[in-house]
Amino acid sequence: MKHFILYGLAAVLIFTMLGRFAAVETVSAAEPSPVPMAVMAKTMVAVSDGEEEPPAEILTGLLQVDMSSMDDMYFKNAFEEELGEGFSIHTMSTSQGRDQMVMFRKMVEKGYRLIVVELYDPDMAEDYIDLAQENGILLIFTGEEPPEDQMARMDDLYYVGFSAGNTMRVLADAIIQGWNNNQSTVEVKDDGRLVYGVFTKDDYEENGNQEALDRYLTGAGIEAEMGRNAITQAYEFNWKKEIDNIFYAGGEIIICDNSSYARQISDYIHDDEEYPEDKYERIRAACIFLTVADEAAQAMVEEGTAVFATGINGGDTGATVARLAKVLLAGERPTAENVGIAPDQNRHIYITNRTVIADRLTVKAVEEESED
Repeated sequence: MKHFILYGLAAVLIFTMLGRFAAVETVSAAEPSPVPMAVMAKTMVAVSDGEEEPPAEILTGLLQVDMSSMDDMYFKNAFEEELGEGFSIHTMSTSQGRDQMVMFRKMVEKGYRLIVVELYDPDMAEDYIDLAQENGILLIFTGEEPPEDQMARMDDLYYVGFSAGNTMRVLADAIIQGWNNNQSTVEVKDDGRLVYGVFTKDDYEENGNQEALDRYLTGAGIEAEMGRNAITQAYEFNWKKEIDNIFYAGGEIIICDNSSYARQISDYIHDDEEYPEDKYERIRAACIFLTVADEAAQAMVEEGTAVFATGINGGDTGATVARLAKVLLAGERPTAENVGIAPDQNRHIYITNRTVIADRLTVKAVEEESED
């Protein structure tokens, strides 16, 4: 009986303590903490003293096609560095048009003030412009040029890039110079005909580059033709197999628009297990021409693993786009003074190509003296 009495007293004591603990916790939770109150008081004093709160960062979107590209990485780094503080930059990348539009819509929904789009399908420009107009967003295109009728629809729309035709002209001039100075420099088979392979993300036949390049080379008296057009964005693309196919199709020089791929191509054709020197000496000497002039491409020319590089430098482009973005966000008019390059009447800004050429193309071969 005594045990029951003791157990009962213990139970009463326990429940009493629990009740007191619960009451303390409930009161503590209901009472405001002195720390938040101090912070609130400090905030109120700051506002009453007329101090301004720090401005919110401006949301800026960047949609790139291929962030694995060295040139795109140089672009992104230069873009962010030039913008500096005060901007929240969200970068996304995809090579699928539908996915890129989904990303663009999300940026629009989140209230981005300005969006930079690397356009690889000009037909999609209309959709981007529609959304930008509806939501009051500043829009800058890079990559492929939008149609002129679309550019005319929007005042706060600009394009930063360069003319593909100019690149083909400069490329052709380099090939012609190498051919004239020492034909064997660019010709592998010694048959008076030049076959080139293309290793790029765009179809040279569709975008007109093949027609332009052939016209320039033919005009200089070179019988030239495209042996194979390897499109790096193709489904299940196998770059090693495509290089083999270029040489199988008679390719003597390789035109590439990506310095990362160019480096891999050079390493591949100089691999003794893949292309032994005793069997493939001429192929190993095949010239690589780059239609991009980023830091990596220039380094390849300087070290002799490529003979030529031309085009927009990713760093130059990123910095120019960032300066243009800051001017537009400030509500100012882009000029040569505040952007570095004045836009033309159609709001296009063309960056001057960088071009580097190896001595292998520019030095004229010494003519052998004929024996009397």
